[in-house]
Amino acid sequence: MGHAKKAKVKHTVDLSSYRINSLPQEIKAKILSNLTTDMAVRASVLSSAWRNVWTIMPEIFLCDFKFCSVCPISDSSEAFSMSGRSKFVTLVDLALSLNKGPLDTFMIMGEQSYHDVFARWMYMLSTKGPRAITIKLTSGPQYKIPSSLLSHLYLLYLLYLKNCSISLPKEFEGFKLLKVLRLKVFSSTDSVISNLISSCPLLSAVHLRYFEGINCLSIQAQALQILEIEGNFEDLHVDAPNLVDGYLRLDNVESYQSILVQGDKKNYLKQAFGSLTRIETLSVSGSFLTYLSKGCMLTKVPGVFYHLELLCIERCLWRWTEVVAACSLFQNAPLLSELDIWSYPRPEAFTRKGIWDQDEMEIQAPKLDHLETITLNDFRGLDCEVALLGLLLSWAPALNELKINILKGLTDRCAFRATKKLLALPTASAKAKIIVT
Repeated sequence: MGHAKKAKVKHTVDLSSYRINSLPQEIKAKILSNLTTDMAVRASVLSSAWRNVWTIMPEIFLCDFKFCSVCPISDSSEAFSMSGRSKFVTLVDLALSLNKGPLDTFMIMGEQSYHDVFARWMYMLSTKGPRAITIKLTSGPQYKIPSSLLSHLYLLYLLYLKNCSISLPKEFEGFKLLKVLRLKVFSSTDSVISNLISSCPLLSAVHLRYFEGINCLSIQAQALQILEIEGNFEDLHVDAPNLVDGYLRLDNVESYQSILVQGDKKNYLKQAFGSLTRIETLSVSGSFLTYLSKGCMLTKVPGVFYHLELLCIERCLWRWTEVVAACSLFQNAPLLSELDIWSYPRPEAFTRKGIWDQDEMEIQAPKLDHLETITLNDFRGLDCEVALLGLLLSWAPALNELKINILKGLTDRCAFRATKKLLALPTASAKAKIIVT
């Protein structure tokens, strides 16, 4: 009986192995796609039935972290790293030259410099026509994306580039199927980015972070639903009537410190947000509010923010210009129900006896009839913080909660004084609760 059982078990194992090995090549390639490319290559040599299956994998995922990491016990870490780099270059060359496609996804990530071989890789990649591309090579100067690559990506639906310089070929006609564009730590020009975005009719998500060479950022995308912009720019034009979620952060804070309210006749609010009739969530930085306030501030901008329910103000610097711009947003958001503020005061705010950094401009109190929740994070108990909360409490008759999250590390004495100030504020809502944590 013992021998019979062993034979039966062996037969079952052999049968199972046969079934796996007899799977169609396309199914095997899908299975190997769950591995990184180097692991898939190693798996292929374990059995003749799986040999070269990796060459028809629909996804190529290449990462140099384990190839080029420094060995902690090696006496020559530089030599070890260079040896790993050489192996990784060979792997990328093999993966691109031997892949038989069609290629759905190409992803390459690295911490070493590959400027000497990058052009070769991009040429080989352009012949594969991948539908999704991610290039994140972070070492050294920016990698120039060749026009030959961008002119062959007809079926592209995702493009994610980091540490790259971007230009477009003269014959560029757009990516007709592109849905997601992510550019981070990149350089380009106003016209290139504007052309790239406007020539992609199905574009639904755009993420632009930490860029240079762009002064006037123009976003024209009729299908766009998600927009994230974080960087330095002088002007912003947005035409995206289907935008639902927006995040706008201007990093160059110092250049906007001296701008006066109503400095010119242009309406920056209308220019940036005039078409956003469907937006539901909007996050802006304090410096971006200052940017909005440098021009003419109209009380109403037709057709703006009729679906906006959540407004988040990050890095609130506590300038009066920010209050003016925020009130203009409030006036154009009749259904606003939640306001989230992150305090980030400048050093001089701790020593000033006054509340604001310049003469206060008289503003018309906005109607916040639907505002139910206000949250102030990193509260320090400054007069400017308390003053703004006092205005908001007087403008929101339907308010349910004012949540105050005191800055971690604030002394108990300061926290007590800040809480005492808050509890003394008058409110327009009889049911409003002030919660301090």
